[in-house]
Amino acid sequence: MELRHLRYFVTVATELHYARAARRLFISQPGLSQQIRSLEGELGLKLFERNRRGVRLTPQGAAFLSEAAAVVQQADRALEVARALAEAATGQLRLSYARTMFTGLPDLIVSEYQRRFPGVEITADSGTTGSNVDRLRSGEVDIAFVLTPLEDAGDLRWVDVSREPIVVALPSGHPLSRHRRIRRDQVAGLPLVYFPRHQSPGYHDRCVAQVYGSAKPNIVRTEPADERMLVAVAEGTGITLVLAARAATLRHPGVVYRRFRDPEPTGSLGIGFRPNPSLAARRFVDLAQELAQQPKAATRPHGRPRQS
Repeated sequence: MELRHLRYFVTVATELHYARAARRLFISQPGLSQQIRSLEGELGLKLFERNRRGVRLTPQGAAFLSEAAAVVQQADRALEVARALAEAATGQLRLSYARTMFTGLPDLIVSEYQRRFPGVEITADSGTTGSNVDRLRSGEVDIAFVLTPLEDAGDLRWVDVSREPIVVALPSGHPLSRHRRIRRDQVAGLPLVYFPRHQSPGYHDRCVAQVYGSAKPNIVRTEPADERMLVAVAEGTGITLVLAARAATLRHPGVVYRRFRDPEPTGSLGIGFRPNPSLAARRFVDLAQELAQQPKAATRPHGRPRQS
């Protein structure tokens, strides 16, 4: 007995019409009738009865149908799984990093993904959270690291994978630099250098709300990158707010970092993706969530893939 014989039987039993079943199976009606007779001979059972009204199952055929249908369904499921595995093992994943993001974990996620799925070609780029959201919506990228929450995400999805304290960057001679920890009310009213809101509006508003509450911060200058914000701080233009993990890799002469007293403001890194993502993209999200549960000591940088 072959799987195709069971598939033929299940299709005829579903349609109760040989001509319609033959069309569904893309074989001739005489050929289908011959295959059913062959199956009946092998089983020693009469599966169908024909009359002028059409075809109906015999009691033996009805009993056999549930078993045959289960076998066909399981075979189809196995085929789907095999195809899914092939899709995840090969293909392309278009990825965009966030220009201002935590170090370590993103690189670890990409490195581990390449180890598990070496047949997937990763093309990597980078952008602001705002530009990454636009590229996700347009279908230009499959996965993007973003600072969350996302404002007006629409049908886009995201999962948070890491959270970090937000620290204050001060000119080294600033009176607050003598404090080990800073109260949030101590920075109220101080001139602030910050990134333009459109680069990451949800994250921007959340950070400002955590530090300044309902008060409006005194933003005196905007800069597109953390490095430029630190230059402005060193020049004495004002203070700025930086993620602690980012601050650990950004050193600038004339700038010191200080943490806030509890409750500390925090910022979150997430992974954005479109609805109904490809299996390769879903595997990336699943892996990111898996690695995010590991101790931070495990999230050391492993290097980024070559960009193309």
